[in-house]
Amino acid sequence: MYRLLLTTSYAESWRYNILVTLSLQNSEGEQVGYCSTEDSPLPIDSNCDEAPQGWSRRRTVSLDFEPCNKVRFYIYLLPNSIPQSVTLAGEQTTFPLQVKIESGDKTLFNDKIEVNRFGGCGKEFVVSL
Repeated sequence: MYRLLLTTSYAESWRYNILVTLSLQNSEGEQVGYCSTEDSPLPIDSNCDEAPQGWSRRRTVSLDFEPCNKVRFYIYLLPNSIPQSVTLAGEQTTFPLQVKIESGDKTLFNDKIEVNRFGGCGKEFVVSL
């Protein structure tokens, strides 16, 4: 079994809904499986100023999938609440999201993407396993 892991310690990661779609492919590039997951702390357009009750600073989203030759996956972070302050002077405009694929104790893929705090992101990956 393989596991896709998305991890961030960004304090306001609750402001983003995360959607992941994953296509499993054989050695010829044909799709042999599909799975997806969604992690939505709040509905889109919530415009909340505070994190939901009990929210933890460290956020991890995972998706287990069967072994395959190649995986194509899309990660979408969609803002549900934009920060009130849009002044960029002296503020970090992005935050990191760690992307890993693991099998047991082995890391098969490891990357980090920068997410725009005001617009979220959409990113495609194609990984041979």
